[in-house]
Amino acid sequence: MSQTSDGGVAETVSASPAAQSPTHATFGSDRTTIGSYVRWLAAALSAASAAVHYGYAPHHLQEDWAHGWFFVIIATAQLGFAFLVVTRPSRLLWALATLLNVGIIGTWIVSRTAGLPFGPEALRKEAVGTADVVSIVLDAAVIVLALVALFAPKLMDRELRDRMGARFTTGALSGVALLAAFVMLTPTYTEAHAGGGHAHDAGGVLTGNTPCELSGPAASPGQENVDAEGHAHRGPTAQQPVSEADRQTLIIQQQQAREVAVRFPTVADAEAAGYKMSTVFVPCIGAHYTNTRLAVRFDPSRPSELLYDGTNPDSKIVGLSFLVWHRNGPPEGFAGPNDIWHQHNFNGGLCLKGGVVVGAEALSVEECAARGGAKVGLEDVWMVHDWIVPGWECSWGVFAGECPELGGVTGKTAWDIGDRTTRDPLQAIGS
Repeated sequence: MSQTSDGGVAETVSASPAAQSPTHATFGSDRTTIGSYVRWLAAALSAASAAVHYGYAPHHLQEDWAHGWFFVIIATAQLGFAFLVVTRPSRLLWALATLLNVGIIGTWIVSRTAGLPFGPEALRKEAVGTADVVSIVLDAAVIVLALVALFAPKLMDRELRDRMGARFTTGALSGVALLAAFVMLTPTYTEAHAGGGHAHDAGGVLTGNTPCELSGPAASPGQENVDAEGHAHRGPTAQQPVSEADRQTLIIQQQQAREVAVRFPTVADAEAAGYKMSTVFVPCIGAHYTNTRLAVRFDPSRPSELLYDGTNPDSKIVGLSFLVWHRNGPPEGFAGPNDIWHQHNFNGGLCLKGGVVVGAEALSVEECAARGGAKVGLEDVWMVHDWIVPGWECSWGVFAGECPELGGVTGKTAWDIGDRTTRDPLQAIGS
């Protein structure tokens, strides 16, 4: 008996020099082993996952070169494994495939729970999309097959009598994997993925030249929109159809909201009504003035936050924000499907000092403490903006996380010009 290159155990050939090792047995040989079908199935699964990663790489390259090239590299490695596992199988190859796919799944889990600690999306938790699930299932299946090859060599070397049944099963499973990958590459999924920030056919344009974009990066991941695949991206999202009944309700709600904007046209008016500054002016979202007593429930006629173009007494209102404490998910909110509520709880939440935000979520606990603040998770606090002030009908959507027309400089006003390229646009607060 001798051990094969992929962990199998082959009988020493003595009777017939023409006999071949089961390690390299093929579907057409006289003696076909389980290992042959395991290798072909692993190749098909890995190639299918590689196709998905290749298919979504262009979208991610537009967003960030490192993110995009990560997809290209892992797809190339998966495709290389698919070729080598059929032509030159070995225990080392199976071990490398295990490490590769465990690394891919581990990276995916971190990005969907705590957020990756680097890149332009640092510490931002991604939602789970259909294409994600398909590729992760394929990667997990390759891991299972690799572990079988590594730790069950006798099973891999077992001869199969029912070769037609094995061929049908392997072909069927391979076909399902490849079909799933093909479906994930259809416009239904790729365009939905691109719609969150890579390409925008409706509801505004992400050009890089709007006042908001020119002022710098988003201060918080919560400002960004979530697409149909659950990915967060800056910019507009396609508006969903609203039924006739919901439309009539929405008209009444927005009329109530506009009346609020008329009642509190300046910061002085807001402060006289009990609103207090909770953030200095921040480009794209304005200066926030909050009345926490109104945060217990959603009421379009009683917004808990008013947004202004600065913090001077005569600064003008630019929008409303509904900050609502609500357990087990966002509140019902506005009629229709387009009021996408967001949170500010990434990386332990915002840095607050005396009820005023003095640092964005990217700030560490130590950095926040150095500013005299504390990180606040805000787990059950939800927010949605409402850009209904005349003259500020923002092109990314009435409920967009950011208003592209609202530029300016952090800590100043919407009408100042400056540089806001830091990863923590709120660093000027309290400094």
